[in-house]
Amino acid sequence: MINVAAYALCLALSQDPEPVPAAAAAGGDAATSPATPVGPPRPKGADDVTRQIQKAQTLSPAERAVVLEALQKQFGTVDSNPVLPTNDIDLDKYLALGPAQQVEVVARGFFADLIGGDTNRIVARSGYPFFMEARRIDRPEELRAQWGKSLRSRRADVLKLYSVEVLLPADMEKKFGKPPQRLNSWNWRAPNTYLAVGNLSGHPTILLLRQAGAAWQVVGFHD
Repeated sequence: MINVAAYALCLALSQDPEPVPAAAAAGGDAATSPATPVGPPRPKGADDVTRQIQKAQTLSPAERAVVLEALQKQFGTVDSNPVLPTNDIDLDKYLALGPAQQVEVVARGFFADLIGGDTNRIVARSGYPFFMEARRIDRPEELRAQWGKSLRSRRADVLKLYSVEVLLPADMEKKFGKPPQRLNSWNWRAPNTYLAVGNLSGHPTILLLRQAGAAWQVVGFHD
């Protein structure tokens, strides 16, 4: 159980000034930088989690463990717009990975949940709006119901995951060409976005993932 001191440390870390805008942090100039696609609003708590995790990296291992455990208590069980990876992922090891490696961890978890028919875990790894092919889904309960219906008709349990390839949107387009027209609603060129191509028993299945806090949420599915 987390003690009062743990939460006090976590609270203290959250009281810093707002983070520097992304353009300034990257050394860009808002007046001269080319326009980039705008992503959806960030989930509640995403900036707070990002700030606390950045500070936690400067702490001792024991202090960092306290902060990460407190964050998981606060955000780790939320299944609507989570801002931390699900509890089956070792948060400390996950945070030491680069973005593409983090995306692969989340994507592999999503594919495993798909094969196992675990709609609750699928929803816990998802963000909104979620696009199942061209269909837009805005609420966790709607997504859970849609996956329940879809998995009953597709025998996903007989599938095997052979590999996962993680690509930036530009690299995805170079390798596979422009996305089909039915995926026009996907905001796949938005900032902090990756695509993961899973080989499920020889069939390519595509996930769109977007960063929210320390999590990479699955926000699009196409097979």
